[in-house]
Amino acid sequence: MKLTAFLTTFTILICIPDPSFGKDEMVLRKETMYWATTIQDDVCEILIPIKVGQDVSDMRNQPCSLSHGKFDLTLSGPPGTTVTLFGEYNFKKGNGFLTIKKKDHRNIWLLDLIYFPADQWYYSEANEDSGAFETFYNPSPIFEESISSIKWGINTQ
Repeated sequence: MKLTAFLTTFTILICIPDPSFGKDEMVLRKETMYWATTIQDDVCEILIPIKVGQDVSDMRNQPCSLSHGKFDLTLSGPPGTTVTLFGEYNFKKGNGFLTIKKKDHRNIWLLDLIYFPADQWYYSEANEDSGAFETFYNPSPIFEESISSIKWGINTQ
């Protein structure tokens, strides 16, 4: 009887989807730059999920904040979901920023956050790897390494 109860409970826990599955969020990953890694540096393999609407004024409180590397991201959510990544703390624009706006229901996957033309809106069609989106990039040196704050739902242009 105990084995049956255990197996039933175990089956229910395995078969019921995680309630957090499918939530709208951005997931950041800090890719280690091996040429800049020393013995003291930790390789950070942690994904940093940030839910839609969860503004982050200081990324130093997030995992991997002290490791060397550049960020990449995935972004899920409905069309119109907009997020801005800032190169300074407290949403300041002085060290560059990148605004991303989703144009369809597919996830966006960005491996290179500085690939976009400077100081103009850029539209990217959906492809086999990523959904359609628009970006506005205000460049600064090593922006992709210095993401310091994140704000949802604003256009900075």
